[in-house]
Amino acid sequence: MIEENKVVANKTNWLGRIIFFTVVIMFVYFINKDANEYSEYRKTFKGEAIGFATKIKRSNKNSYLKYYFYSGKRFLGKTSSSNKELVNKFYKVKYDLNNPSANYIILDKELKPDSITLVKAGFAKVKYYIYDGGVTCKYIEKSKWK
Repeated sequence: MIEENKVVANKTNWLGRIIFFTVVIMFVYFINKDANEYSEYRKTFKGEAIGFATKIKRSNKNSYLKYYFYSGKRFLGKTSSSNKELVNKFYKVKYDLNNPSANYIILDKELKPDSITLVKAGFAKVKYYIYDGGVTCKYIEKSKWK
């Protein structure tokens, strides 16, 4: 009787393991399938623009690099990154021509565009002033691309 209980328990234990591993394999398969479908979708993006990385935004345990680009109007995007060296630099952005809000930034190589290229891409140079109160007591004119 005790041996019969051991055999039944052993079969139940193996059946549980088989079901568990089957569920894990199916879960990994579907996650991979979704990632591959999105990767294939991203390959269809034909639009290219110059994007400007603005800041690192932290939410919970994740960090995102926020950026924007122009395609008729201003579009925002974000990508997972916590590298502060990427901020305030220009990079290439690929986007879907039918839906520019579906986009991604290519952070492999920083772009060094000239002012004419930036104006054609939709950016504008904005002047701002900083008060130098301690040394000269004057306003110092500076500019940046927006």
